[in-house]
Amino acid sequence: MKEFFTVILLFLLIFIIMLVFVHGMWCSGSIWKNFIEYFKARNYECRAVNLKEGFDLRHVCFMDYVDKVASIVGREDVLIGHSMGGLIVQKVAEQKRIKGGVAICSAPPKGIKLSNTSLFLYSLKFLSKIITKKPIMPDKKFVKKFLANCVEEGKLEEIYEKMEAEAPKVAYELATGKIAVDEKKVDSPLLFIATKDDKASPPGMVEKIAKKYNAEFVVKNGCHWIFDDWEEISEEIAKFLVMVYE
Repeated sequence: MKEFFTVILLFLLIFIIMLVFVHGMWCSGSIWKNFIEYFKARNYECRAVNLKEGFDLRHVCFMDYVDKVASIVGREDVLIGHSMGGLIVQKVAEQKRIKGGVAICSAPPKGIKLSNTSLFLYSLKFLSKIITKKPIMPDKKFVKKFLANCVEEGKLEEIYEKMEAEAPKVAYELATGKIAVDEKKVDSPLLFIATKDDKASPPGMVEKIAKKYNAEFVVKNGCHWIFDDWEEISEEIAKFLVMVYE
């Protein structure tokens, strides 16, 4: 009988909650297309945020993105973020109570260093644009080496075409670890998902972030670019949703 009422409750909740998807650097909300189709087929309401929309990239900062997402997500919603979006999940969960948060291949908060030194050194080439407040686009070599290292060469051009320039101040804040999160203020359940071959957010670093919140941590196949091989990650998120709404 208990199981019956649990199923009914989950069925009803699906129609009042929303999954809010938050993209990472150099992307837009459209990147979540496959994930959204997966969850809509399971009757979840979904919304993908376009972080840069409405902002002047020369002046926007990370907290502008956080405030934008925080104004959208409600107490019964689940926030799902990738890369920079994963750090936004943590920051929003610090500010307000949400039903749950999923951080995939997350960028680290202050106090947890980027594990890949070569990524930081390569990022120094963006310094002149940061100083002159010009939006930043990575080159194809950067994308192939750090973001899409598990993707077939033939798909690299297609991925690059989907990318958008990013705010210089946001890039600086992330690269230098400026974003602090007080884990004592986070009381929403969190799930951290890493991918085995991620060169930007290696599994060891993501595990350290998860430990900061005593959160669940899992490792799946793939690299930082999760948007082609997305099924395993979607299934992991689906299991988390059942858990938080029990």
